[in-house]
Parts: sequence; C-alpha cells; structure tokens
Amino acid sequence: MLNNKIKNRLSTEHIAYCAGLFDGEGCVQYKLYPRKYASGNMGKVWALTMEINMTEIEPLHYFLNVVKHGTVTYKKNYGLGKKDQWRWRVSHRKAFAVAQMIYPYSIVKRPKLLMIINHYALDKPTSILEEKAKFSKF
Repeated sequence: MLNNKIKNRLSTEHIAYCAGLFDGEGCVQYKLYPRKYASGNMGKVWALTMEINMTEIEPLHYFLNVVKHGTVTYKKNYGLGKKDQWRWRVSHRKAFAVAQMIYPYSIVKRPKLLMIINHYALDKPTSILEEKAKFSKF
C-alpha cells in the first residue's frame, strides 16, 4: 500500500507532466469579443478556453483523467495526407480550475494561465461593476 507521501508525489508528478504536455501542445484563449444579443443590444463577452489538439487520443485521456475537467472530441480532417485529430477543451470556470492546477509547473503558457486565474480570483473594482450594471449610489 502507498503511503500519503508517495501518493502526493505521484499526483504532483502527474500534474507536472500534464503541465508540460499543455505547454507543448496546448492553446489558451483569453479574449474579449463583441456580441450582438437577440434584443439588438451590443455587449462584450469573454472567451476563456484552454485546448489541446493531437492525433493520438491516449495522452488526452491521461490528461483528462488527471485534471478531471473538460471534454475530448473527435475532429475529422478532410485534407489529403492529414490525420484526424482529437481535441481536449475546457472553458470558463472549469478552465480556471485547470489553470490553477497546472500553473505552478507551467513555463511557456504561464502568462496566459495567470490571466485566466486573475480573471476569476481577483476582486473586480467597484467602478467597473458600477459602469457595467449601471448601479446608482445611495
């Protein structure tokens, strides 16, 4: 039976491996997009996604089993000589959870992961909230 030190070491090794896989093959999107609502009003929405595209499914299943968030989907390639792809993807709050998990071990994607973490972890200034929701002061 494994004691707690070995279990913790193995879990940190798994997470570190996943961070390395994400650094090499992953993509982080952190962008503010304009959006037109059904009512005709314009607004802005955040796109916070993390994804990994690969031609082999085994590393993605391993990644999904370690981070416990996201989905793995299949993407058919119709180009000549190109392989089909598998895609792991996660967005918004679940991307925040994954970013927190792999951030300490990440090197290449560290600045983008920090942007996602700060987006959810930091308190928003009240001036931004007042402007967004048009609050009236008492």
